[in-house]
Amino acid sequence: MVGLGHAHRLSLTTSSRSSTDDARQDPATQEEETVVEPDQGNVLSHIISQLRPGADLSRVVLPTFILEPKSMLERITNFMQHPETLLPMPTINDPVQRFVSVVKFYLSGWHIKSLGVKKPLNPILGERFTCYWEYLDDTRGFYISEQTSHHPPKSSYFYMCPEHYIRIDGTLKPRSKFLGNSAASMMEGIAILRLLNQGKKPGGER
Repeated sequence: MVGLGHAHRLSLTTSSRSSTDDARQDPATQEEETVVEPDQGNVLSHIISQLRPGADLSRVVLPTFILEPKSMLERITNFMQHPETLLPMPTINDPVQRFVSVVKFYLSGWHIKSLGVKKPLNPILGERFTCYWEYLDDTRGFYISEQTSHHPPKSSYFYMCPEHYIRIDGTLKPRSKFLGNSAASMMEGIAILRLLNQGKKPGGER
């Protein structure tokens, strides 16, 4: 089985942290909650007073203390944090089991979340984020993403691990609305996973 290895962010100077690192943290740290100061509460009250049911939250300027300290372009990499579910796919000969492994890989990225409910930063048009992972079998996975639309927001991304014959192309169009007593977040988009050594058509199995 291929281990997680290390992730390298080419566009940031901060070190990476995987979900396994989070699991090693002290339980008290994991339960940490954001404390809203009185002046921050006044800011939130002012924002809420301007919202109407059905309002598009992507057009609302939010204070930084309720935002996750990473952009949506980096947030997408949560789905690449479990290579043990991704890298073995091309070696599975049974198509049904390959399908099951794809589902496991997709679901594995949803449990990674910031402390509390926080919204990632909106990338600016043309912003890019790139990184790569070094896996324990001395192979690498490469990721590049770009904000290709601002309103409505759309992030396009590409991932490839050549030695494992895996390629992923995708776009993500997040939407959020204020519903009166709550807010809803919808993740729309498409991702195409190709296993380049499988299938009979050029470009591999999709």
